[in-house]
Amino acid sequence: MKSICGAGLVMVCVSAAAQSSVSVSGTVDVGVRQVRNGSAGSISSEVSGANSTSKLVIRGNEDLGAGLSAGFFLDSTLLADTGSAGASAPAGQFWDRRSTLSLAQARWGELRLGRDWVPTHLVWSSFDPFATLGIASANSFRSFSASRALGQAFGTAPESQAANPTLRVSNAAEYFLPGGLGGVYGSLIVTAGEGGTTANGFTSGNGFRLGWAGHGVNVAAAQFTTRNTNAGQNFKDQTYGASYDFGVVKLSAAQRRWVYGPDRTVNTQLGASIPAGPGVVKLTYVQANQTGATAAQSANDAHLVGVGYVYGLSKRTALYAHAARISNQGAAVFTIPGGPAVSASATAANYFGGQKSTAFEAGVRHDF
Repeated sequence: MKSICGAGLVMVCVSAAAQSSVSVSGTVDVGVRQVRNGSAGSISSEVSGANSTSKLVIRGNEDLGAGLSAGFFLDSTLLADTGSAGASAPAGQFWDRRSTLSLAQARWGELRLGRDWVPTHLVWSSFDPFATLGIASANSFRSFSASRALGQAFGTAPESQAANPTLRVSNAAEYFLPGGLGGVYGSLIVTAGEGGTTANGFTSGNGFRLGWAGHGVNVAAAQFTTRNTNAGQNFKDQTYGASYDFGVVKLSAAQRRWVYGPDRTVNTQLGASIPAGPGVVKLTYVQANQTGATAAQSANDAHLVGVGYVYGLSKRTALYAHAARISNQGAAVFTIPGGPAVSASATAANYFGGQKSTAFEAGVRHDF
């Protein structure tokens, strides 16, 4: 009998003889980064997951007959630069990326329970040439201190940022459409509040994703509505986009809107991926347009320009280099992660409103 065992913070031993298939896979991605935040100065650091998230994945599937199958998927972040495993917050969340159990039927689709990605992030990430990773990520404006809509809905404390529903949600029940629908794909999701609050990681909400892919075209839209926010109002996360692969270049355009009462942040992204030798050149432009109750709040906009090149050494190993710049307007304080702390307060010594955040990173990625 063959056994697959993985050791770390936890010990996982799975008997392969009892399953149709069990696999262990993942990625180790380590790079160096320098971020300069205007007058606040710069910081150089070693980082993990700038091109592809460093992670450990254990998954299995059992064929139950008549087109029915059962499966599990466990996905944990690895901070390869420090050797840490799992999310930094909330503490103890080892399988922070995904932890699901599902039943699937070839004709009727899949039912899935557990912790998973929200549908809006799946759509937004699919149209970003950088897959919302690294310094040129389309998620660069997902800042709870700089985005008024996010800050008002969920607060700015680290625990509220870790629990927010713009990436993943726990206690979810999902339905996914089956394949073979002429390129149509989609899903529905409902999450249980379980009597908790936004700050402690419980998010009550619901949403959907619907798209079509074929002949080089991909179009999709998604929404996720959260109920238990700081002030009890609904928070809406909406995304839609389209891409077309011309062969010599793949172009994409997408928009993501965070709406909370009178506050909204509208992120618009334009991207291009260009095959170049054994690698690919990536280009992106992302704009954050904020609207608030006053003219001053509505003036705090920003835009990001990013470029990168990923050079494939093999099917599993690649070198990469990225460069990016965020330009703030008004009192906006959006920054690229990894730089010096900045403040929106005009009385602070490191006041940053209206300044630029620039960065460069390079690294190596290996999939296993």
